[in-house]
Amino acid sequence: MCAYRSTSTFEERGIRPPPWDSVTVGESDLKFIHLRDGEDTGLLQYVRSGGIAFPHIMVPDQLQIRGVAKLSTSTNEPVGGISALHAVGDQSEQDTGSVVLQNKETDEPNSALSTMVSHALWLWNAKQNIAELIAQAQTRSLLTAESWLPTPLAHAVFGQVPGTASAAEADAIEAREAEGQKNMLAKTEGPISCVAWHPHRSLLAISHRATDCVFLYDFVNDTWCSNVLQNAYMQGITSMAWQPNCGYTLAVGCTTGVCMWNIIPAASSDSADVLKAPGLGDGQISAWMSLLSFPELSGTCKYPSQLPAGDKVSFHRSASSVSALSFSNSGQWLVAGHQTHGHLTVWDVALGTATPLKRSGSTSRSATLQVGMSPNDRYLISTHANGQLRLWETENWTSRVWSDFNANVTRFTWSPDSRSVYFAVADCADIYALALYKAPSSLDAQVTLVTTFEAHAAAVSEDSDDSERVRVGGSIKYLALDPRGQRLVVSFDDDSTSGDISLLAVYLVNSDALFRAGGDSSALMPLGYVRGPNWGKQHQLEKDIALESALKTDKPAKKKRVRVGTPTPSWFGFSPNFEPGALLTVAWANGKISLLPLLYATKLTRA
Repeated sequence: MCAYRSTSTFEERGIRPPPWDSVTVGESDLKFIHLRDGEDTGLLQYVRSGGIAFPHIMVPDQLQIRGVAKLSTSTNEPVGGISALHAVGDQSEQDTGSVVLQNKETDEPNSALSTMVSHALWLWNAKQNIAELIAQAQTRSLLTAESWLPTPLAHAVFGQVPGTASAAEADAIEAREAEGQKNMLAKTEGPISCVAWHPHRSLLAISHRATDCVFLYDFVNDTWCSNVLQNAYMQGITSMAWQPNCGYTLAVGCTTGVCMWNIIPAASSDSADVLKAPGLGDGQISAWMSLLSFPELSGTCKYPSQLPAGDKVSFHRSASSVSALSFSNSGQWLVAGHQTHGHLTVWDVALGTATPLKRSGSTSRSATLQVGMSPNDRYLISTHANGQLRLWETENWTSRVWSDFNANVTRFTWSPDSRSVYFAVADCADIYALALYKAPSSLDAQVTLVTTFEAHAAAVSEDSDDSERVRVGGSIKYLALDPRGQRLVVSFDDDSTSGDISLLAVYLVNSDALFRAGGDSSALMPLGYVRGPNWGKQHQLEKDIALESALKTDKPAKKKRVRVGTPTPSWFGFSPNFEPGALLTVAWANGKISLLPLLYATKLTRA
């Protein structure tokens, strides 16, 4: 690791956190505008400087969706036959079986040549399907053993095999644990699990944590799309990505694999808008889904998408469970990381073929946390649960590993020139950079410790007393770099060293400093803070009802109703297209999505 590059801190530069009762609306002239109410003078200053105000998008905690079952059933009936993984295996079995059957019918049974050919074909067929034959024999043995042996003894001898009572019980336990984890995340992280910007249009895909469905918001019409993307296979959504250069194709990673949604917008009825590309908010859309990889089912139903909502079969995590997705910039390749192992899967989306990138010694402890293709499609980075950061080059698919970190790499982000990667490590306040010094596809790179966010207590203003001091900082949880590589935003994790984790810290970025000799210290410069909206009237109403009930019954109010501080960010990123600078998008724990314009684009000057 390269020598430490020291930079000035937020405290040294005198950057003060915004007050608790304020909200950030954007950045202008290298200053963040924080407003306390609609009559704040900062609003006038922001508007005069060309600031843009975006309304909040609200996503409720609980939803009752009507008419979705009919859409998912009618548009996804052929899903069962489109599996890229199982279609190949099923076809090989059918082909080899038909060949053996044909030989048995046409050849003389007493012929020695016929017998040799039949045996050879049987051995070849067994070799191709040896794993499945062993699994079937093990299942039959356990089913027999469970009928006359004590259950613990049968499990100790044969283990848990899919299709048996023990496996069904294990699946039920895992499903309950997954549901409990989902409910816990809904209370702490909010109703939004993933957000994805369309690479070419002003369109936002938002996944709802409680219902495992995807909503689409069209900024061209400032409205929600009337259709909802939902399917029985789409459970436990972990990631989403729009396919570049391919209209409206959305990949959704979940515990069952990758759900590929193809969306067709409604045709415009206005003859004047014939040449204008239709938006998804103009009317009803048509959509269908393809499942790229089938998991094993914990029930006997083969097509759960055709079941009523109350009879859907729960899926358990399998080798195809997806934890992260990333499209290449060309849209040709889709890379997926998995929750149960460290191998990666690369799909050729047009051909529907999958190629595994296998790693030796890959286990559940090396599960993939994040994957990301570089903007020039020449590199791929994957992070794993065993603390590894792996850099791949996409010409020959060789890789290099860095593993000398104290914990897992939580989040990384590529620079737009594909020469550097900023990342953070769990339980650590440091920001690192991986700098690539040679042209693709060289793996000559070096990790540099760029800066450390030192936790400290700061006053919100010069004349404020100690009661108005806010503690900021702690371990860095997530980070994101804007498409132009000018602003780096970081959030903080909740640990013993953290302060106000609802704040976002913003750095001014100069990635060229990473490639200068002499240890230049200007790669990241502190710029300011972002504070989100409060919990809103709904939470205040809940708190008032709890207090009123406590006064009537002479019992103390439930403390779990009271939330201290402001909502924490559950996801944040940038819009890929925003000419005046960068458009920061933040999903908060209260279900609100904020759009904060960071206006920094340099103006053209006359020669």
